[in-house]
Amino acid sequence: MQQQEQQQEQQVLQHLHQVTQQAVQQVQQQVQQQVLRAGRATAFVAIPQPIPGQPRQIFLQIENQFRVLNNPNDTTFDQVSEAFRSGFQVIGVWDSQTPHILRSIQIRKV
Repeated sequence: MQQQEQQQEQQVLQHLHQVTQQAVQQVQQQVQQQVLRAGRATAFVAIPQPIPGQPRQIFLQIENQFRVLNNPNDTTFDQVSEAFRSGFQVIGVWDSQTPHILRSIQIRKV
């Protein structure tokens, strides 16, 4: 009886090991497929007070496409507005898996 339980336990551990390896491989493949890209914004639209149930957003026009940053903080709204008024470069960063959603915004003084 004890030997049978040990065999079952060993099988369960082997199965868990296989599942874990498959999950790690899948995550590694997803990360490898994500390529970060960046581009200079030529225009922006800010929505600091959206309709109820919708996120606050900043849209940057980059390469003739609008890309969105969801739920930016107040400082980001102010910095983007000031950057466009002052002629600074506003750079949007996104990944290849979700090209219309910005991961970050950077402001560069030129």
